[in-house]
Formats: sequence, C-alpha cells, structure tokens
Amino acid sequence: MIKIEVKLNNNPYPIVIKRGLKNNLSRYLKKLQLGNLGFVLTSPKVYKLYTKTIKKNFPGKKFKIIVSADGEKAKSKHWLSKIIKTILELDKQNKKPFMVCLGGGTIGDSGGFAASIYKRGIPCLQIPTTLIGQIDSSIGGKTAIDLPQAKNILGSFYQPKAVLIDPDFLTTLSKKDLREGLAEAIKYGIIKDKSLFSLIKNNSKKILNLEQGLIDKIIYRCAKIKAEIVEEDEKEQKGIRTILNFGHTFAHGLEASSQYKKISHGKAVAIGMLYAACLSCNLNRCSIKEVEEIKKVLESYSLPTKIDFNPQKVLNAINYDKKFTTGKIRMVLIKRIAKAEISTKITAQDLKKAFKKIN
Repeated sequence: MIKIEVKLNNNPYPIVIKRGLKNNLSRYLKKLQLGNLGFVLTSPKVYKLYTKTIKKNFPGKKFKIIVSADGEKAKSKHWLSKIIKTILELDKQNKKPFMVCLGGGTIGDSGGFAASIYKRGIPCLQIPTTLIGQIDSSIGGKTAIDLPQAKNILGSFYQPKAVLIDPDFLTTLSKKDLREGLAEAIKYGIIKDKSLFSLIKNNSKKILNLEQGLIDKIIYRCAKIKAEIVEEDEKEQKGIRTILNFGHTFAHGLEASSQYKKISHGKAVAIGMLYAACLSCNLNRCSIKEVEEIKKVLESYSLPTKIDFNPQKVLNAINYDKKFTTGKIRMVLIKRIAKAEISTKITAQDLKKAFKKIN
C-alpha cells in the first residue's frame, strides 16, 4: 500500500493506492467514519461490471446506490437535480449523509459537486475506476457540471475526505479509455516531469498491456505531482495550479463547441496539448523539436493530432472558459518538456493562427 498525504490547512486527506483495495472498501469506510447514510454514485458501465463488489461493500440498509449516466451526460443539471432529490428523500432526523463517488472523472465531478452544495457540504469519498480519475480528476477538489455553453462552468472547490485508488479497476478498461487516460499522464510529463515523459514515451506497448510496475509508477507519480501542486495553490489563486490546465483550455472549448458529443475528453486533451505546444512555438516559447516530440508520443498511443472543428465556435467557448478572473485570454504554454509557464499576453489572432496547425 502507498499513501500520499495531501497536506492542506483546512482539509488534509490521504490518497491510498493499493491493488485489491476494491475488495475491502467497507473496512476503509469504517475507519473514515463519514456518517451513517451513504449515497454511492456510479455509472451504468461501472455498476454492470462491479455489481457484486458494490453490493458487498455498500449494503442496502446503510447505503443507497444511485446509477447516473455514462460520460459527460452525468455532468448535467438533470442528474444533479436527481442526485439531490434522492438524498432529500432519505435524509431524515439523526441521519448523517455522505457521498461516495465510484466511477470515472464525470462521476467524481458531479458527485463531488452535489456533496459540496447539499446542506453547504457533506463528506465525500472518491473511488476512481478510470486512469483519468486515478491520476487526475479525483485529486484536488475541483467539482463541476457542464452547461451547453461551456464545460465545468458550474462548480466548486470541495476536497474529498479520502481518495482510494485500486489499479486493478483498470483491467476492465477498454484500450480506448486507457489511451485517453494516458493523455493526462503525458500532460504531467510535459509540464513537470521529464523522466515520467520518457517513461511513457519509451514503453507504449508495455503500458498499453497494463504492465503492473509501469502502471503503478505512472499512477503514483501523477498523483504525487498533483498533490504537491494542490498543496501549494489549492484554489488556483497563486497561478501555480493553473499549469495543470495545459491543453485543457482548447480541449474544453472543443468539447463544448461540439455539445460534448463528437469528441471524448481524453482525445480533446490530446489535441489540446498539441495545440498548446504549437501556440508556444508560434510565440517563440519553445522550439519545433518539442512540438514534434509531443506529437510523436501522442501518435504512439493512437491519440489524435488533427481534427476538423469550427474555429469560431471553439474560440467562443474558450472565451467562456478563460475570462472569469482576469478578463484576458490565459493559456498554459511550454518552454521545453517539464517546464510550463502561464501567459496572458495572447491575442485572439494568436489563437486563430495556431488553429491551422491542428485543423
């Protein structure tokens, strides 16, 4: 078992990484003492795959299972309302409700957001079942749902009480979902860790075959990097945590502009990272060598490097995404592998020019 402590002033919590952990979830729940009425939010896909495990660890008298939707559909006003109504129906006197998010990133996002707003906050436990969830979205307390205009536009910072990671969940992932999770792992290498980038670059076949030593190393390193960044800048007020958005500004714009139907999050992130690298090169932040290196790694995992999209629609969505606080277009760029920087000196024309590199 590996434990990473997220050392926050107000709500520190552990990230526990252990193979086989899913078979003993009830034991960890007892230790955490979150409450006496648990709501387990999961997706149809996860529920179908792990029905016996879920029923064993979350017995009916103390838990209510809520089967939401797969993918971005889970992050909607419709499902948020259904989750809150379900909690309301069972939350009686002497009950202490808490939320368990068992699934991928969309389940963690929507369940975490519901927990953050019900009674101004009830305890939340994250149990990610996808690679994206295990290395990224379950850690750090960003919770949200989508609106048609923009991704993650309704949300809050709300830290979980713990993150429980079992890499064995990944054995039921499709190769497609595994590749898309690896897009986030590649991101961590690009922004912070050259050795991680090299590990992923040089071991594609072994990683896609889920070689335990490599997968466990990737999960640990990414989780550790994110925990350290969140400790420094929990609510993205110092500009430190912003580097985690590398590739995501364009990715979220692409997803929103296609109404979350034409491209998955992992593929959008892959395209978004190459776009951010091209933009960095155009602005003389990095060389063409870095762009080509990133492109080559993405291609080795069969992740997209070109896509047909409507530039104006994506630009409109990007404006929603990045004009909340500064009133300026803010992008994460790179100077080289493992060295990222944030720039607000970017024009709409700069963005449009870089569009041509991936369209």
